[in-house]
Amino acid sequence: MAQEFSNKALQAYYDYLRDIIFGSERYSIDLDALEDEEFKLFGEALMQFGKMAIETRIFALCLSRGELDCSQPSTGNELAAPLRSLHATLKHLTWQTKQISGGDYDQHVDFMGEFSDAFNEMIAQLAERRREMEVEAEHNKERMDELAKANSIFEAITGNMEEWIVMVDRASGKHLFSNRSTGSVLTDSGLEYQMNNIIFEYANANGDDETPRKEEFSLISDYALQFFEIMLYPIKWFEYDAVACVLTDVTASKEEFSRLENAAYKDVMTGVFNRLYGMRLLDQYKTEKTPFELIFIDMDMLKYVNDVFGHAEGDAYIKSVADILQEVSPMATVCRLGGDEFMVILREVDKRHPDTHELLEIIRTDLSLTSVRNEGEPPLYQRSISYGIIKNDERCELSTSEILAAADERMYEYKKAHKQDRRV
Repeated sequence: MAQEFSNKALQAYYDYLRDIIFGSERYSIDLDALEDEEFKLFGEALMQFGKMAIETRIFALCLSRGELDCSQPSTGNELAAPLRSLHATLKHLTWQTKQISGGDYDQHVDFMGEFSDAFNEMIAQLAERRREMEVEAEHNKERMDELAKANSIFEAITGNMEEWIVMVDRASGKHLFSNRSTGSVLTDSGLEYQMNNIIFEYANANGDDETPRKEEFSLISDYALQFFEIMLYPIKWFEYDAVACVLTDVTASKEEFSRLENAAYKDVMTGVFNRLYGMRLLDQYKTEKTPFELIFIDMDMLKYVNDVFGHAEGDAYIKSVADILQEVSPMATVCRLGGDEFMVILREVDKRHPDTHELLEIIRTDLSLTSVRNEGEPPLYQRSISYGIIKNDERCELSTSEILAAADERMYEYKKAHKQDRRV
């Protein structure tokens, strides 16, 4: 019997330690089940140890995540004593780091071995760097005083020019002269950082090459988009190896070009892309070996609608098809090829509708619901489309015109197969 109680107690102790080690939610021993008093006392001591181990583990986890404001283990938990000491050290080190970030380089760490040496060396380097910067700042002040005199003359010459002229030091990127402020050139002050970086990059792009050159670039933010043309002329400006940058805002001309280009690529009636754009996009995808699906679409009974209900209704029918095709997928490009033909280029599979046939059938059903009808009567005619789908991947050797022709052929197969679905 004693052996049975002993085995039972050992099993309970083992289960408890296993739960402690592997993080089970059961952190207790059923002491009442241990009839021997010595077993119970040992069980109580083991649970006390387990409590300290759990507290220590939780505390260590907090420290590993950098959570220095977490709750500390109970005072009597000697297992966690080294971690409490580490916690105090990290808190103090955090405070010292904040002091250093504020410019207090008199801080010193001497209680963390090799880390202390590295930390103190970093502080010394920061202090030395600040001293160097103070000397450099004084030297720069003297140079700026000299430049101010020359700038006043240069400003009188360039002040009335439409172009923005900036003299840039190649070494530092510093603006040695400017005929107007950056803010007066930009439509959004948030672009100033981008502008300064781009000017500095262009000023250093050709190294020692003294040949003048012309570049174009754009700046973009949440509120503005600007385009600039920049002419760069290497020049000696006092003791500086500089570049004279002459910048012209060409945003208006770019926007006009974009407007004209957009007009050339859009179908006037529907607002979707036209055949020219669609064929160029297909050629681009083929050249880049970009996988895509091409959907060739032909409107059903458009000639009948034009003849019976007039071209105004026919135009409305065309627009309704264009509108609903734009709901195919956010990844789709819709193009009107002309007349009653459309093309949809699907670059990626829509995860909501991975089966393109299924997706087109949904679109086809939605289109039928737009059919013109008098209240309480059948539709005057049934709006519907026929389509053919061709998938292009790395194994497809067809040209763009062959892909379009193959999709057209599949469309006619679909149209013949569903001829009985169409009704007047």
